[in-house]
Amino acid sequence: MHIGCPACETVVNASIPPGPGIVDGDDDNRLQGTEASCVNCGHELELYYY
Repeated sequence: MHIGCPACETVVNASIPPGPGIVDGDDDNRLQGTEASCVNCGHELELYYY
């Protein structure tokens, strides 16, 4: 996934594992998260996904 750093607008590459996304009625698919840092300014980003 490519996202823009909110501090300096550099593109940050972040890896998130594939998953089923949101499935109605399935409580096993909970919100998860990961972190990435900008290589330009060091800003730490937190990414959340299902």
